Amino acid sequence: MAEPTLDELLTQVAARDARAFEGGGRARLDRQRRLGRLTARERGEQLVGAGSFVELERHVLHRHSHASEQLATNVHAGDGIVAGLGTIAGQTVCVYAHDPTVLRGALGREGARKVCRVLDLAAEKRAPVIALADSDGVRVEEGTDAIGAYGEIIRRSIRLKGRVPQLTLICGLCVGAAAYAATLTDGVGMIEGQSWFFITGPKVTKVVTGEDVTLDQLGAPALHAKKTGACHAVLKSEAEGLAWLRALLAAMKPAVVASDPADRATPELQKLVPASQKRAYDMRKVLSAVFDEGSVLELSAQHAQNLVTAFGRLGGRAVAIVASNPLHLAGCLDIDASRKGATFVTWAAQLGLPVVTLVDVPGYLPGRKQEEGGIIPHGATLLTAYGNANVPLVCLIVRKSYGGASVLSFAAGVRLALPTARVGPMGADATIEVVLGPEPKDPDEKTKAVRAAKREAFLAANDHAWAAAESGYVDRVIAFADARRALCKVIGQVGG
Repeated sequence: MAEPTLDELLTQVAARDARAFEGGGRARLDRQRRLGRLTARERGEQLVGAGSFVELERHVLHRHSHASEQLATNVHAGDGIVAGLGTIAGQTVCVYAHDPTVLRGALGREGARKVCRVLDLAAEKRAPVIALADSDGVRVEEGTDAIGAYGEIIRRSIRLKGRVPQLTLICGLCVGAAAYAATLTDGVGMIEGQSWFFITGPKVTKVVTGEDVTLDQLGAPALHAKKTGACHAVLKSEAEGLAWLRALLAAMKPAVVASDPADRATPELQKLVPASQKRAYDMRKVLSAVFDEGSVLELSAQHAQNLVTAFGRLGGRAVAIVASNPLHLAGCLDIDASRKGATFVTWAAQLGLPVVTLVDVPGYLPGRKQEEGGIIPHGATLLTAYGNANVPLVCLIVRKSYGGASVLSFAAGVRLALPTARVGPMGADATIEVVLGPEPKDPDEKTKAVRAAKREAFLAANDHAWAAAESGYVDRVIAFADARRALCKVIGQVGG
């Protein structure tokens, strides 16, 4: 066999690169274009800084052609996974993307090995991992080889938990084992009208249960954003999704030069926070006023809306934010909010970020449905998350901190309070009922007057911010205008 010339070698390189770029073939690539979607390689390249993507094992092929006609006719460069390293805002990141043009993005042994290599590099370099998911799950044609390979991915992802950030953008289907892999990551984004996220698809569901269901019913973004909480953000396009991933990574960067002065006053809080304990308001407006301008990045905004979880900055320092929202369920904690808060506090602690909690909570949501659903064990997960968080914990009591739901305040190492703050084992009305006993039936005027006087005396002694401060529970009562600068000062001292 004659040795190839240099020109022939260069022609081979160009031809192989062209085939790799086409993924599962020109027809499938064209279909991806018609759908208005990026290819797996384009997703990886557009995510990271221009020209920074370094692809690994671009030309690898699967070795299972003998297993089925489907595999024999689908031997494609890269084997359904584009993997590599890149740079986002000066930080190395490890990236892998399923290629839906190759066997629907289903993962086989060689593709899984590439993913494992990326996860190993992430552990070695302490670099974030970003998955761009578009997969029909395990490549069933490869049998136990594919199952074992996916198990290696899951094992590595679990071991990386808490060591490096792991993020996923679901760009198409995310099914079966791919769904589990996505769920194990810290932050999951989905694209409206393009992403579906479930364990078992419509066809298998029909075969096993006889139930007719659609893709949207099983796993549309709205389902996971509102009900299950498995989706942290719903994006309008792939470009917006990639931008969200970059913004999320930027939000975790410990410190930046702040353009918003740490001593900026916040007199607007006096108008944003009603003096009446029973009037609703949107805590998100308070967050926008207190934290660095434009820095608040909320996660899971549609799920358990009675509790806000977000990243933000105080004087340029990155913090995790947990906040009651009286606009929903009066700010009560319930099962979903407890789970949401616990997961987020645990993640923040793993990242080493201080947790700043803004509290306006009247208690746990009462009722049979909550008790039967397990509010006790689910509530305990939030207690445990705060208790195990080995990071600075700071709270600002905005209005109420009542009952067991005071977990939002009593775990804090430093507690500040606005003049509207109230702290107690239960709300004022319920407390009066316990302290004075039930109101007698048909009381005379004298009895009414005596009871009213006792009520006023009790409230005057206990139902105000200074009672919590004088008992030592609150470190300082601050004016509305001083809220931001007080929090910035505390974070500057305890935030490391």
